[in-house]
Amino acid sequence: MNIFLLLTTALLIIIVLLRFKIPIGACMLASGIFIWALRSASPISLAQAFYETFTLSRTYDIIFALYFVMCLEIELRLSGALTDMVKALRRTFSDVKILLAAMPAFLGLLPSVGGARFSAPIVKELSAGINLSPEHKAAINFWFRHLFEFSSPIIPGMIMACSIAGVTFGEFISHLCWVTVAAIVVGWLVLIRPIKIPREKISVESKFVTSATAYCWH
Repeated sequence: MNIFLLLTTALLIIIVLLRFKIPIGACMLASGIFIWALRSASPISLAQAFYETFTLSRTYDIIFALYFVMCLEIELRLSGALTDMVKALRRTFSDVKILLAAMPAFLGLLPSVGGARFSAPIVKELSAGINLSPEHKAAINFWFRHLFEFSSPIIPGMIMACSIAGVTFGEFISHLCWVTVAAIVVGWLVLIRPIKIPREKISVESKFVTSATAYCWH
């Protein structure tokens, strides 16, 4: 089977299983087994893959890095530091819509492991009091956190793509940087612009910003 058709089918398997509320780990495993069955179907290659996975040091580097990132995110959330940070952002930028788009985008610029562990709680905090479904919040976080996948030379996917294509970063970015601009426009029009901010929330935030400004002047 053509490799592109194979990967597309594997992605569709993940999407369909997720629609049936199957845990994402099981979805990924099923998709991997599907690829293995069509590409190799050799028990030896499967055993070798398991052996290499559990013996490579980078496997445990990733596991422990993700674990400690999760610990840091939980500590920030439970200590109230995350809430205080969002309040500080609101004092600086009164437009919540801009913050909803800007914060995931900013965190997406950082080459951090488990970036969603930080951006998702921030989007949740910023959207408190706004009638947004969990799916809408997840879409905002996912979309804007990956804006710079096409124009940042420190994104792992960009490094891999340049290596596979055999081109320099400059060449690659010059051909794809427009996609980042298009993604910003599409994300704003589809995900951010339709959001309705309650009038009570706007008035409360404007009073809060005015009071904070007056306090600073005194």
